[in-house]
Amino acid sequence: MNTFLLSSSLALSAAALLAPAMAQTTAASAAAPVTAAEPAAAPAADFEPGQRGRVDIGAGFSSLTGGNSNWNDEFVRGHVGLKPGTTLNWELSSQRHFDQRGTVGALSLTQTLSPWWYMSVGASSGSADFQNKYRGDIAIYRKWTESQQWVTGLALMKSASRDGIHRDTGITASVAYYSANDWVGEGGVVYNKSNPGSVEGYRGFAALTMGREKQHYFTARIDHGKEGYLPTGAIANGAGDQVGFQSTELSLQWRQWLGKDWGYLVGGQFYRNPYYNRKGLSAAVFFDF
Repeated sequence: MNTFLLSSSLALSAAALLAPAMAQTTAASAAAPVTAAEPAAAPAADFEPGQRGRVDIGAGFSSLTGGNSNWNDEFVRGHVGLKPGTTLNWELSSQRHFDQRGTVGALSLTQTLSPWWYMSVGASSGSADFQNKYRGDIAIYRKWTESQQWVTGLALMKSASRDGIHRDTGITASVAYYSANDWVGEGGVVYNKSNPGSVEGYRGFAALTMGREKQHYFTARIDHGKEGYLPTGAIANGAGDQVGFQSTELSLQWRQWLGKDWGYLVGGQFYRNPYYNRKGLSAAVFFDF
């Protein structure tokens, strides 16, 4: 059965974008590489004096069970502050998943609207069957309390697969808390509808980031819930109908500065559904400018 999956955990949300201090791509494809993901808290559009941007260059490897081939990914991604209140995030990734090789590119723009509001818009496209032909995202964020430590977000996503059949629409609601003690906590829910068949899925996620800029960051993220379809090319060994199933994903990441403007990034990922498990490792070097 050649089906297609939108991984709801990759819907644009507060956990799918990072503040400029911890730049991240707007995860682009339905089967986008977890090697390129750095889950953390809601993006802030504030411009940091003396730091315009960051570039990550890295690779990842994942082993899959159930007769599926291993994944290999190479990526370059980053962000740049175009002006105070405006940040551009970008990514270019080469992915070999399910015996196919494809390239995906993504761009997103985070823009301050007022002292209390900011928004993000993004678009991406991939060349392989397991990637999206197109995906568009738009999100709005609101800061709360006098200290502005609480941030709520609402995001919308629309995508279409390259098979010309499968389409997805997603809505994400999130809330994040920025502690004065160098940690950020976030949680949210994702609703996704996959077509054909109007297959509905609900997922919940939580993320915790600890650390300080120019020192280190540790990030942990977990999400669980219902997905619509398996990715094109995935082997399910005839189990069930491969539609509307439960899955869980956990990711851990450490970003360490070795100098004022450079360092390394390492991460691990684990994902499972009723048909196969995936374990992955990723590594990158990064440069601030």
